[in-house]
Amino acid sequence: MSQTIIQLKDIKIAVAFLSIRGINLIYSSIDSALRKGASIEFLAGLDMQTTEPAALQFLHSLSKNNNNLSLYCYASIEPSSIYHPKIYLLRNSEDNKVICIVGSSNLTEGGLRRNIEANFVIEADTSQEIVLDSYITYNRLKFHPKRVIPDDEFLKLYSDLCSLEKKHHTEYRKNEYRRNLLKCFEEKSKTLQHPKPALKDLIGWAKLVFEYLPDKEFSTSQLYEHEQEFSNIYPENRNIRAKIRQQLQVLRDIGLIKHLGKSHWIKVQE
Repeated sequence: MSQTIIQLKDIKIAVAFLSIRGINLIYSSIDSALRKGASIEFLAGLDMQTTEPAALQFLHSLSKNNNNLSLYCYASIEPSSIYHPKIYLLRNSEDNKVICIVGSSNLTEGGLRRNIEANFVIEADTSQEIVLDSYITYNRLKFHPKRVIPDDEFLKLYSDLCSLEKKHHTEYRKNEYRRNLLKCFEEKSKTLQHPKPALKDLIGWAKLVFEYLPDKEFSTSQLYEHEQEFSNIYPENRNIRAKIRQQLQVLRDIGLIKHLGKSHWIKVQE
């Protein structure tokens, strides 16, 4: 995967866990890609155990020094809800070829090198449904309500929680200091910014439909007026109107448009 990363312009990685050793395995490729102007983003889960504070802080520091690298955290550490995806989307923006890796490998040394893992590797272009579905899934993870842009204070709170978690004592789990620390973590997460959807988050059908949207309020039927144009771009699709409706729902789910009711919509203005 490292050699592939060097050659690409758009890299999206969503994993449940990441470690500093895992990042080190691909860091030289990440650095080379960034130097060539690639856009790279990481969606990380926080479990107070496997996802290492040092790994988060390393990526956070890189993001502060390079606008083309972003780190987003899933700000929930509730034991009843485990954040567990593993998706790698690697795209060459010049010819729209995409490599989708979906499976069991986290961005850890074990996930990338030592463990017995199973992953599907799909090579296709942005017009194919399997690629479009992969990006839809990724964007739902990216724009989840609990997804935040971390800062130093947030990462320090997470680091403190990880240090306590290593003790594994029953007394510790009832510890008032831990309860207060968890409360501070939860309150801090509510103050952080969330990733904002933009045109660069879209590919294929979603991007096409969005580019045809009026800036003011519009109806689904207005988009049907472009049915022939869409058909010219995607001649193999025999149900253009259904595809338009589907993409409007996708754009709604990630926050680029709002549904006003009765097939009426409006773009979300910043």
